[in-house]
Amino acid sequence: MLPEGNFFDRVNQRRGGEREEKVRRREDRSSSFRFAVGVSESDKPGTVGYQAVNRAVASLGTEPSLAFVAISKAHEQNRKTVLYSVKDVLGEDVPVIGAVVSDPIMHREGITEGGVAVALWSADRHVEIGTHLIKLHNREVEDLREELAEAFSGDLNRRYLNVLGVAPYFFEGVGERLEEVFLSLSEYVDLAVVGIVGGRSPSPWSIVHGWDFYSSHLSLVTIKTDIPFGVFFAYGFHPLVPMEVTRAEGRFVVEVDNSPAYDVLTDILVSRGIAGTDLKDRSRLRKVLSRFQVAIPDPAAAGRFKTTVIRDITHEGVELGIGVVEGDTVWLMEADNVEVLKSTTKGALRSLSFLKGARPAGLLFFENHTRILALGKDVKRDVEGLKQALPLPFLGIPSSQELVLHHSVFSGLHSGVAAGVLFANTPEQP
Repeated sequence: MLPEGNFFDRVNQRRGGEREEKVRRREDRSSSFRFAVGVSESDKPGTVGYQAVNRAVASLGTEPSLAFVAISKAHEQNRKTVLYSVKDVLGEDVPVIGAVVSDPIMHREGITEGGVAVALWSADRHVEIGTHLIKLHNREVEDLREELAEAFSGDLNRRYLNVLGVAPYFFEGVGERLEEVFLSLSEYVDLAVVGIVGGRSPSPWSIVHGWDFYSSHLSLVTIKTDIPFGVFFAYGFHPLVPMEVTRAEGRFVVEVDNSPAYDVLTDILVSRGIAGTDLKDRSRLRKVLSRFQVAIPDPAAAGRFKTTVIRDITHEGVELGIGVVEGDTVWLMEADNVEVLKSTTKGALRSLSFLKGARPAGLLFFENHTRILALGKDVKRDVEGLKQALPLPFLGIPSSQELVLHHSVFSGLHSGVAAGVLFANTPEQP
């Protein structure tokens, strides 16, 4: 934490006259939620970071215990200038994670394109927060497991262990590797949400940890508390037809129900009103596929399914975002915007039920690119629905895959959902 009295001194030095007085009034009033999000859409790298963090600080009204920084790809070339401006306000001692992300950045005020967002949380005094930078490249699963086990261990006097992380999608299978490791340690974790950001070819140095950027690491924060946090989980695709995988090669489903997967899937898509020309045009295919997903059995929970996007369709097979095995019964799912929007609202309301008397603070979540693309213009309604259902500050950023561990949701790796952590504090204000 920062030395007493120094934090707002640094902030106020950047303001003058009337603005400084407004900040003092906000400090005296303090935050209702002890979670705040500041956003800036400035196109100046030397300004956008300052504006975002100062707005978050003014809204929080107290010293932050944790920061999450989301920098749009529009500022990728000047990412260090942006990050260092945030650091200059918060200081070196505030734990920070984050990432360079694709648009849109979602928050309570709406949707931001090409901007920067900073989320701040002020923890209870007894909460233990640890940040961990874990190298993923050229690491064996067992090595990763040992390092994560050490991060999850320590003082066991706190009742709950909550984990929030962000990783780059820098090689095929990174999500599956993390899933294997996290599931092997699930007995130690009450809630874990990891957003895997980027696309098939993510930008270098895209992950934020300790006021620097990394390209092949998992940036992780562990939060040990005596109160539970909430998990936000939203889906909303409608099941169409079950199929048995009769031949698979990794991510590729070659045959379903003993027939070529390409033929079966294209026939179904045409029956759903998709033009054959759209399936053959590579530029249109991605938009078509954003409307469909596949639900596959969750190996961590019998009778449950997890979701995966359809990445491509060729005569060689159907490429999924998550590996599948022969003998699995999978469901083809179609986006229903009404159901997607309802699932967001339901997920937000449900997240409150896990707090067990704790005071909700704010929400940080990852929403899959495909889900956002399927919604199209309705993504604004998605944000509005979340705002109405959960009258709290929130920050949402796009992701390629979402790893979730929680006893009540479809635990494991997904590619096609919205998943997040609802932060909480004790009912009493310090």
